Amino acid sequence: MIDRASSIQLIPFSRSPQGDMFFVEGAYAEALARLQLMVTNSCLGVLTGEVGSGKSTLIRRLVQELDPVRYQVIYLSQAGMKPRDFYADLLRGLGEEPNFYLSKSKLLLEQVLNYRALQKDKALVVIIDEAHDISPSMLLELRFALNHQMDSSSLLSLILVGQPELRRILRMNKYEAIAQRIHLQFHLQGLTAHESATYIRHQMKQAGVTTPVFADSAIGLIHSETKGIPRLINTICTHALYEAKRTGSEVIEDAHIGRILADTERQRGIAM
Repeated sequence: MIDRASSIQLIPFSRSPQGDMFFVEGAYAEALARLQLMVTNSCLGVLTGEVGSGKSTLIRRLVQELDPVRYQVIYLSQAGMKPRDFYADLLRGLGEEPNFYLSKSKLLLEQVLNYRALQKDKALVVIIDEAHDISPSMLLELRFALNHQMDSSSLLSLILVGQPELRRILRMNKYEAIAQRIHLQFHLQGLTAHESATYIRHQMKQAGVTTPVFADSAIGLIHSETKGIPRLINTICTHALYEAKRTGSEVIEDAHIGRILADTERQRGIAM
């Protein structure tokens, strides 16, 4: 592994993959295509998935592929976000100073959006991350943005990103008006066994390693332990590369993975 590691040109299994390191196959390719369609049509979309399933990575990829001449992206992420936070952060993102009074901030936002529409300014893409954790009053307040979105001259896309809990929340009766306006939604599940293998090989290939490093048995064990969750795959594979380098191994076998998993369990026991 020491010899093969010397050929690595990019860091594989990064939490923030760039360029060709991003894995666009299967469900991830479909999710990206749906998000792009949603932005093109200026509508409301929902992206959900378990922790570590790749939601943030997918959103970063979407933003990277949007033409900055045509689109302005405002990313919002705040635990327990309330309407005041939403309007303040959105207005600041648009270069405006929010008003102390919520009603005046709402009016200012409406004026700004109307002006942008008249000027045929950049289409606005608002991404609310951790949407499962925003306040109930904030979810209800989204109706204001959605009402403006219904104006044919308004180029406003709204993307809600969150854990599976968000899907359950949006099915509640009090949010029916919002749920009915969801044009596109996608739920990211773990990679299949085939996708996990393809993902691991893709990461190594894009990093500059042209010969197989992970044995099929090791890949199978990694998938079994991680249920195909990319963040967990990244963690185990990174540890495996260090372990292989430490032991001078040319190929990562399931024995390497077994030692890593055993050590992880041992460390958890110490922490508890």
